[in-house]
Amino acid sequence: MTTNTISPYEGRRQQPLRNLILDTARKLFAEQGYAKVSMRYLAKRIGYSPTTIYHHFKDKKELFLCLTEEIYRDFLKATNEIIDREQNPREALRAVLYTFVDMGIMNPNAYRVGFMMETDLWPTHNSHFSGNPLGRTMYERINDCVRKCMSNPGDREEVKMTAHAVVAASHGLTALFVAYPNFDWGPIDKLKQKVIDPAVDAIR
Repeated sequence: MTTNTISPYEGRRQQPLRNLILDTARKLFAEQGYAKVSMRYLAKRIGYSPTTIYHHFKDKKELFLCLTEEIYRDFLKATNEIIDREQNPREALRAVLYTFVDMGIMNPNAYRVGFMMETDLWPTHNSHFSGNPLGRTMYERINDCVRKCMSNPGDREEVKMTAHAVVAASHGLTALFVAYPNFDWGPIDKLKQKVIDPAVDAIR
C-alpha cells in the first residue's frame, strides 16, 4: 500500500523499488548524515510506507552497509583491473590513487557514504570501512602495491605507514573535491599530480 505523499521521485517509479530505495538513501545520507535519516523519512521521500522498505532491508544499518558495499565493490573492481594490466607496481599504485579521486568526483554521494560518513555502527577504534571485507581487501591491494615499491618490504610497520601516507594524499584530495565542489581548484589532473605523485615517488 502506498501513502498519499507526493514523491519528488515519481518519475523514477519504473526502476526496481530496491534501487529506488538505495538511490534515495544514498542521497539523503550524503546530504544529512547517517544519524538524521530515519526509515520513516526515507519512506516519505519515495512515496511508500515504511513497511515496504522493511521488506527489502531489516533496518537502517543493513541499508547503510549495503550502500557502503556498493562503493567498496566498485573501487575494488577498478583496483584489480589496474593491477592486472599494469606491471610496474609504482605506476599501478599511482593509477589506483588517481582512479580513487576520479571515482569520488564522479560519484560524490557514494564517496561521502563510503569514506566520509560518521556512524555508530562500529566501536570507536574501528569503522564501517575497515570492518568491511571488501574495504579491507581493497586496502590490502594498496598495501601490496606499496610493498612491491619498497626496497625493504619486510618491514611491515613501514609498509603500513607508507600505505597510510599515500591513501591520505588521495583521500584528502578527494574529500576536498567532494566537500567543496564549487571551489575553483584549477585543473584537477595537475592537482592530482602535485599531491599524489610526490607521495608515490617518495616510496623507497
